Amino acid sequence: MAHECLMGRARDLAERGRYTVAPNPLVGSVVVRSGSVIGEGWHTRAGDDHAEVAALKANGTTADGATMYVTLEPCNHYGRTPPCTDAILQAGITKVVVGYLDPNPRMRGRSVGILREAGLTVEVMEDSLVRRQNEQYMHHMLTGRPFVHLKLAASLDGKIATRTGDSKWVTGEEARRRAHLLRAEAGAVLVGAGTVRADDPLLTARGLDSAPPTITRVVLDPSLKTSADSQLARTANESPVLIFADEASLDGRERGLIERRVEVISTPMKGTGLDLDFVLDELGGRGIRGLLVEGGGDTAGGFASAGLIDRATIFYAPKLLGPEGVPMVGGSFGPMHVADAPRFSISNAEQVGEDVVVTLYPESQEENVHRPS
Repeated sequence: MAHECLMGRARDLAERGRYTVAPNPLVGSVVVRSGSVIGEGWHTRAGDDHAEVAALKANGTTADGATMYVTLEPCNHYGRTPPCTDAILQAGITKVVVGYLDPNPRMRGRSVGILREAGLTVEVMEDSLVRRQNEQYMHHMLTGRPFVHLKLAASLDGKIATRTGDSKWVTGEEARRRAHLLRAEAGAVLVGAGTVRADDPLLTARGLDSAPPTITRVVLDPSLKTSADSQLARTANESPVLIFADEASLDGRERGLIERRVEVISTPMKGTGLDLDFVLDELGGRGIRGLLVEGGGDTAGGFASAGLIDRATIFYAPKLLGPEGVPMVGGSFGPMHVADAPRFSISNAEQVGEDVVVTLYPESQEENVHRPS
């Protein structure tokens, strides 16, 4: 069986963890001997067996003389689980084909070196599809910041609410379920204070086939107007809530939130809003690798103005809300000339229920290497 075919199978297996694995990377593995597959596995969620170990356990027999295909370089250190390099050596594997080197500073080719020093043959394919599959993990490891995925639900004329502010529901049930999947994929979701006041959302991932990871809920609230009686605050002991607020607003109002186990973070201002670079650096430092931005038009406009969108998903509903509706991108965003407007390329468009979903990436994104397959 060809390398490309077996690595493709390993990528397919890795996909099975897309909505449960955050903040870990998607990894799949196939073990082959004498031209036959004798074991397959994938990483399901943080703390569970890594793909390599899962594939070896699935085999149920010795792997002496076998070849392992694994999408991402095996780990070589103790975390929640033992090193996969140890498991590979103990299993009697003689060759490892790696889809892509892990950019984690603890790896970056070190695991390959360990296996080669032990006498194994190791081939690195540098498979661009593996990198695309793990766009948020790769982005975090290379930049220290979470991968920013902007999600918008709008009418055909680009409005996210009516002129009275009513936004339930712009899109249909299937689109809303897809949005919950995007939350699970990212592992963290961000909104502005206006969304919290208007909708009192939970911002969790619900109604999914498999239990998602714990979702970190993030609020941009310069004036610290989020109520301690909001659903977010009342559930902060179940799923973390981080509120970024202007230092000037920390005048005692934060006490009720802190009593609810909400973390309030003093944040510098930049222009008319919070410093989003500070926010992303803070989240990245906490190990948050993916961030789904779901806020209203002002929040979307802030990220667009700062050039901080790594991916955008827009759910278009077959409805018209009129010129006085709330635009999906607002705030201070607004280039003077069309030539100055940020440009995006369409990666995918599909119908989900009654709505159309468009996935886009910034045209400036280098060689589009972060796009998922």
